[in-house]
Amino acid sequence: MRAVDPGAAVEGVGALPQPGHLGVPPFVRRERRVQEWEPDRDGQADGGERAERWGPPRPDLGRRKAIAAGASLALALAGAVALFGLGLTPDRYLVVLLVPALVLRRARRFLLDFVPFAVLIVLYAESRGIAHLVHAHPFYRPQLDAERFLFGGHVPSVILQHWLWSGSARWYDHGIVEVTKLHFIVPPLLAFVLWMKRRALFYRFAASMLVLSYAGAITFLIFPSAPPWAAAQSGMIDPISKLPIPHGAAAASSLPSTMSSFSITRVVAKNPYAAVPSLHGGYAFLVFLFVAMLIWKTRWRWLIPVLAIYPAVQCFAVVYTANHYVVDLLIGFVYATASIFGVRWFWRRRGWPE
Repeated sequence: MRAVDPGAAVEGVGALPQPGHLGVPPFVRRERRVQEWEPDRDGQADGGERAERWGPPRPDLGRRKAIAAGASLALALAGAVALFGLGLTPDRYLVVLLVPALVLRRARRFLLDFVPFAVLIVLYAESRGIAHLVHAHPFYRPQLDAERFLFGGHVPSVILQHWLWSGSARWYDHGIVEVTKLHFIVPPLLAFVLWMKRRALFYRFAASMLVLSYAGAITFLIFPSAPPWAAAQSGMIDPISKLPIPHGAAAASSLPSTMSSFSITRVVAKNPYAAVPSLHGGYAFLVFLFVAMLIWKTRWRWLIPVLAIYPAVQCFAVVYTANHYVVDLLIGFVYATASIFGVRWFWRRRGWPE
């Protein structure tokens, strides 16, 4: 268009503001990703609030402090295992992890983050016990038929015990039972390592673990399922045994009665079955997949095949001890995968830092 006055010059229009000038991240393909720790004019990362919420427990966490915290964690964990065995309950594990938090001088931050996580895990344990009280009679056939379909009419638990079980516990039987108890050790340990690295990672891992746990509890209520040892007791498969508890795990019985019995899980209802999904397999695969996704684009991705040994050994142990079918483990893997990707989708939908 021409100016009304031909002699008047048309004023130039200033540059329009861009999304980056407004302090708001642009919308790309319907995604909104919050930019973490973007310095403001005062040099503070979003006023410091976002960095404090999502970053490490203390910003000045150097190598020396990290080594001191790691050493204190190793000592506290070794002491707890010596007293109570590998089957640490959430309340006892909370005390163990409090030790390195005290070394870091971040005990209050640790308690605010981990106490709700521990409480929700205990409530999950109670919910799976309630599921057994509601439906005390489990299903036997569906998972057993699926197992025989996968393995040409055979049941791996029966085969493994036929090869390895002699009727009395040998040294490797004790070791295999101890491997199943890593189920109680490894996930909380990873949660604490992630918390030290970056609290956003801890929140996402804890959320994934809780989603997996409560999805399992709902399934235990809807579809109570019997493990191989229960099928053997009912005469549906060849006789197999639940391996006896190793003598080393009975160390807690030598403690004073008040110390050995003090645990909140003593009042939690038990579920002797809880086979489908296998959370032994689910937690192990959750740990593996979460770490593998973190290191996939780093120079440490060569460790992924090494990390896969943990879920593989855990799965072998629970099949050999007749606690799970392979089908249970595969379903647990599916639950773990869905939990991780479901939480990640929700995380990104909310625009939370990863």
